[in-house]
Amino acid sequence: MIKLSNPLKQLLAKLPPMPSQPPAHDARRGTLLQLATLIGIAVLFHFSIANLLIALFALAIFALKTLIIFRKSSIPPRFIMMILTIASLGMVIYVYGGWNGQRAGISFLILLVALKFLESQTLRDYYIVCLLLYFLAASSFLFNSSIPNIIIVVAYTLATTSILFQISNPTKVPLKTTLSMSATMVAKALPLAIILFFFFPRIHADFGFLPSFDTSGNAASLSDSLVAGEMASSAFNNELAFRVAFKGSNIPNQSQLYWRAKTMPLERNFQWEVAEPTTRDFAVAADTKKTANLDSGEWRYDILHEKSTDKYLPYLDYISAASKGKTLPDYSVYLVRPEASAFSYEGSSSANSAASFAKPVDRDSLLQLQSKPNAKLQLLLEQWREGAENDAQIVQRVYHYFENTPFEYSLLPPALDEFDPLGDFMLNIRVGYCEHYASAFTIIMRMLGIPSRVVVGYQGGTQVNGGKFIEVRYSDAHAWSEVWVNGLWQRVDPTATISPERINFGMDALIELWDSGLLGSNNTGRALSNLLDPKGLSKVFRNLQDTWKNAGYQWNKWVVNYDFKAQRRLLEKLGVDQRNSVAALVTIMIVGAFTLLLFYFWRLIPRGLKRSDAQVQYLRFIKKFKRYRIEKTNSETPKEFATRVSSRFPEYANQIDSITQNYYALRYGNLNNESVAAFSSFKVQVRQFNLKRKP
Repeated sequence: MIKLSNPLKQLLAKLPPMPSQPPAHDARRGTLLQLATLIGIAVLFHFSIANLLIALFALAIFALKTLIIFRKSSIPPRFIMMILTIASLGMVIYVYGGWNGQRAGISFLILLVALKFLESQTLRDYYIVCLLLYFLAASSFLFNSSIPNIIIVVAYTLATTSILFQISNPTKVPLKTTLSMSATMVAKALPLAIILFFFFPRIHADFGFLPSFDTSGNAASLSDSLVAGEMASSAFNNELAFRVAFKGSNIPNQSQLYWRAKTMPLERNFQWEVAEPTTRDFAVAADTKKTANLDSGEWRYDILHEKSTDKYLPYLDYISAASKGKTLPDYSVYLVRPEASAFSYEGSSSANSAASFAKPVDRDSLLQLQSKPNAKLQLLLEQWREGAENDAQIVQRVYHYFENTPFEYSLLPPALDEFDPLGDFMLNIRVGYCEHYASAFTIIMRMLGIPSRVVVGYQGGTQVNGGKFIEVRYSDAHAWSEVWVNGLWQRVDPTATISPERINFGMDALIELWDSGLLGSNNTGRALSNLLDPKGLSKVFRNLQDTWKNAGYQWNKWVVNYDFKAQRRLLEKLGVDQRNSVAALVTIMIVGAFTLLLFYFWRLIPRGLKRSDAQVQYLRFIKKFKRYRIEKTNSETPKEFATRVSSRFPEYANQIDSITQNYYALRYGNLNNESVAAFSSFKVQVRQFNLKRKP
């Protein structure tokens, strides 16, 4: 009789026994060397993003562990490991001044991987090292989210997973097999990862408790001051600043692509500086934002901006509305807090300044100068002023002077006189870059009593994929002048008359002319035609470049810069009301995940083997014996079955033997052209076979 006094004991007794612990094994030397190779690659990559001292320290730890693996030596004692750990912590704090920031975090992680690898002895230790390598691979996205980096990270992840398979297996498994298993595992996880990426609710908030991000390092920006000669060095900086995609078919031509970033009203002896925005400027920005409409401008566009430390965002002049930043009265757009990574925003602009910005200007501040004209320049000023009916006429006279005087445009301008840079440039050297001409023109305007300022940003850009979007690089950095005439700000760019190739064809054309030695000559047509309309292999190479650039643009648009706004636009295209967006996102994720799980488990259901026509007929044959309670076992061959049933039905032995032989011939023989006729005969033979007597 079963006792019910101890039901728990009764239940435990019925449970199957616990699985036994698998026998322990040591990680093979070849597997550890593969792991050491992965860690070595991570340490070498660390040289490009971290302090040299920390990178060398991590490399030394890695080299020590590699030596231990080769010599099969013992790991360092615990007190040595403790000293190395304390030294690592102190080094990170000393170099970065604390824990905050991307570089401090990644440095600590790489040191943690190296130290854990050094002390590892058991399988569990190496499992932890592989887990840290996954974090290390993911952390690379904080610095680079390009397609090549994604490929590298995926390869690194597959290699780490392959090593995990090898470590956990007590027998040696070929590398090709483990890599195949890793790829299969990643491929199965990919659909769910895509669903989570696009439909997991994006957080839109500012969390003050999160650690700050470094905005230094590879991030670039335009300077807040304009010094003659310094901007010319950016002509050879091919680093990408931002990408632009215009909406609709209305796209400005190359000469209209002036991307304003900073307005510089402060002059310091041929140098210009940005004026920090005031409380009043922010109040005006707030009022402007209330009435701004992205559909009000002549051109509307999306900008994908690369990581930058700059507080001023580039927008196409003249801006009508901006989705990001504060639009100041001087048309510049101020970002209170620089972004920690690449970001996107929308803009709307028109060819001329908007009436909403046509407000009285502070003439006194916009006429202040430290530069003074020398005697010769003073004579020119008097000539330009004499008989002029208005300010617009004076502007035209000065512009024509630049147009008709033999000025030269150069990517390597000479230095100017320290005490009289304006006079030296205008009357003696007459060779300069865009900042020389913008600075000189603006100073002359102020000397003639016309309020003016320098604007710094970018001009032009490289059209990609037939103009579908534009790449603007730091080599496209440009400076121009802006004058207050007839109650509006008007752009005046003296570079356009000195070097029209720079404005009409872009910086790429200028570099092409510079490299060919044709800049400033009369024989520029051939060089420009090769650039603008390539032939042969040059055209193929250009198309490949455009394809790659377009892939990078789409990647940045839909992946790197996929934020809550992009997610909301995606939901709108799917017909989801933004008021119910959270519920819709949760529903999509649950349905998607559940569908993938059902599909996955459905794939696990055993499937019956597909039978041939001969097999189907043979199954019909053996089914005829079931009414006599005779069934063929799985371990029984057709010939053995035929022998058994023939002994029971000797009068049918010849038919049974014939059917069995024909089945063997159809199933395992090579009948070629006779197979159709043989199968038809076999089918008739099975159909006509009929057991008429009982045993």
